[in-house]
Amino acid sequence: MAPKLGKEAALHFASQAVVSLSGFFATYAIASVLGSAPLGRYSKAVAVLFMVIIPAAAIGAAVTKRMSEGRAPEQYFGAGVVLMGGAIAGLVAVTLLVGPHLDRYVGAPVAVEFALLLAAAGTFRLVKGVLKGEKQVARSGSVQGFERIFRTVTQVALLLLGFVVTGLVLGHALSLFVGSLVGLFVARSWPRMPDAHHVRHLGEFVRYSWMGKLKGRTFGWTDTIVLGFFVSSSLIGIYEVAWTLASTLILVSNSIEQTLFPEFSELSVEDDYEQIHHYLNEGLVFAAVFSIPGLAGAAMVGPRVLAVYSTEFRQGAQILLLLILARLFAAFGEQFISAINAIDRPDVAFRISGLFIGVNVVLNVILVWQFGWMGAAVATLLAGVGLLVLGYASLARLIGRPAVPWRAFGAQSLATLVMVGYLAAVLKYAPGGPVATLALVVSASVVYTAALFVVSERIRTKAASLVGRSPG
Repeated sequence: MAPKLGKEAALHFASQAVVSLSGFFATYAIASVLGSAPLGRYSKAVAVLFMVIIPAAAIGAAVTKRMSEGRAPEQYFGAGVVLMGGAIAGLVAVTLLVGPHLDRYVGAPVAVEFALLLAAAGTFRLVKGVLKGEKQVARSGSVQGFERIFRTVTQVALLLLGFVVTGLVLGHALSLFVGSLVGLFVARSWPRMPDAHHVRHLGEFVRYSWMGKLKGRTFGWTDTIVLGFFVSSSLIGIYEVAWTLASTLILVSNSIEQTLFPEFSELSVEDDYEQIHHYLNEGLVFAAVFSIPGLAGAAMVGPRVLAVYSTEFRQGAQILLLLILARLFAAFGEQFISAINAIDRPDVAFRISGLFIGVNVVLNVILVWQFGWMGAAVATLLAGVGLLVLGYASLARLIGRPAVPWRAFGAQSLATLVMVGYLAAVLKYAPGGPVATLALVVSASVVYTAALFVVSERIRTKAASLVGRSPG
């Protein structure tokens, strides 16, 4: 990967680490003050948000694609405003119409606040799409980091003022509105009046990309929505904490994917598939850089980490392992799907997403019905494996078989074994409590990173390029 792209991905990752850390503190505060049940109700509201906001998310992705092509970016920004305005108006109207049903499902009166959240989420996705289309991926991540910190502060403040689930939803909405304003301030482009051609061209990508967004949302939230009909809000709250922890391990993969998408898009216009293969291989190296040691670490200290929230969360240890595996497989699959979309073949991604969605929903309904929350985790894992297989096979058919960096994965596995040895040696002497658990996690991460630098020349080279010098 070119040093410029590597630095862009590194900066984006840093911002996402801030997002993750802020999210941890917010979840910890909610769980500590309210317990797992209100956290579960809020999680159900967020799950519904991410499912119904799909049209707006697809518009944001289309804006990124068309603006990154470098042709009339401000007109495509304007076309995005037109389409997003219509989508938000329709979604808010439907939300207010079905408000009582939404309140019953969530278990709290949130319909009005949820309508505000929809409007804010749509606006924020458009602004992020613009920044990514301008290839300001790191700045987009910084805006998201600011929004997440502001959300944490706002939600905690509303909790202290006595608000419960409605306060959490309202704080979420306010933070997205403020984040949108910050994003507009740092954007280089400003919307211009589009022609019908721009709206139609943007809409052509939306026609296919909405299925991709639905695919992402079903992977992330189908289990939560289905669980809402079968298990208690307390178990959903624990499940969401496990999902959040698992998701932190693929932050690097997400940053690489979002950084490479506009580059792939531009390269595809020139039919430079050789360079796309090169960048994709680089992305795959880092897709599992934390997930492999994270899986091993969770097997050894997962219950301790979950107990940081409170002792009732320890029962989610097996769920955590399954979800880490699911996120690992899906991270590879998303790299392939992103490349397919970037080379302007949303029709192929559309078919993959449609099949994935159907299988994921059916698996979740059947397995949750039969096995409860463990069934949800297994269904999510199987869906992640399916996404990987479908994405790899489809991309291979379009531009040739991607080269899998097995040597890099071997180095990561070897470094993980060193970390496992360290944990096995110190666990018997480690005291209990959140501080000791945090020290264990941090020290194990340092051991793994040091071991990886020793065994992997490729990692050393990439790290050296990020700081602007040649490796020793």
